[in-house]
Amino acid sequence: MNEKPPPPTLPPTIVINKDFCLFHKGRIQGERYTCPRCKTQYCLNCALKAKQEGSLCVKCKQLIDL
Repeated sequence: MNEKPPPPTLPPTIVINKDFCLFHKGRIQGERYTCPRCKTQYCLNCALKAKQEGSLCVKCKQLIDL
């Protein structure tokens, strides 16, 4: 008797809260910076610091363009 294996289980879809800054891993505070490519939002202060450090957008790896 040949039994078929169960279908694969897909990982859950990850939903990122729009008020969450991926740089400091917390709620967005103050003014916002929006990545021009993927529209992910960050705290403006975090984006300025990331630009100085040469960091990229966490989501799409675009240069921080301020």
